[in-house]
Amino acid sequence: MQLRHLKLPRIYLPDCPSGSDDKGRHLDFSNLQTISYLSLDCCTKEVIMGIQNVKELGINGYGIPSNGLLNNLVHLQQLETLSFILCFNLLPAKAFPATLKKLKLERTFLHWSYLDIIAELPNLEVLKLMDYACRGEEWHPNVRGFARLKVLLIEDCFLKYWKATNDNFPVLELLMIRSCQNLKEIPIEFADIHYS
Repeated sequence: MQLRHLKLPRIYLPDCPSGSDDKGRHLDFSNLQTISYLSLDCCTKEVIMGIQNVKELGINGYGIPSNGLLNNLVHLQQLETLSFILCFNLLPAKAFPATLKKLKLERTFLHWSYLDIIAELPNLEVLKLMDYACRGEEWHPNVRGFARLKVLLIEDCFLKYWKATNDNFPVLELLMIRSCQNLKEIPIEFADIHYS
């Protein structure tokens, strides 16, 4: 009952409805604040409703299609940190709770244009794109978005042309680029970002 943080390479949580006869025999996950990495096929509504107080969640897909399961994440109204590893076919970020402050994508192989949807998350402050999170050679962010993003990490990708302006990342404070050998240049407009 005192367990708050559960971290394993891959976790399967039981899907046990509240009216089940097995209720007395299954673990109570309502006090967990951190869970990583939850298997993608465990993201049923019943499991997600049973971990509603989680603040940090990692999901490991191992290449399994999402099949709409990620729609259930919108019920996690305490969630601030979300990580995906090997989760393909991610749903639009509108399925993510608006409370999200940190997002890590690793080996998700998304199109760069998908990040325009992520840019709409109202409270996102940290975005980590790691180990081929995105595929393709060009990233042209939408003019609006990433209104609160302070930290951006881009690591291990095929990105070659990045056309961004200070309007795309108006409050960016820290930019980290690692192992992106194909990247021709960092957008010069980043020099115009004004800090408060």
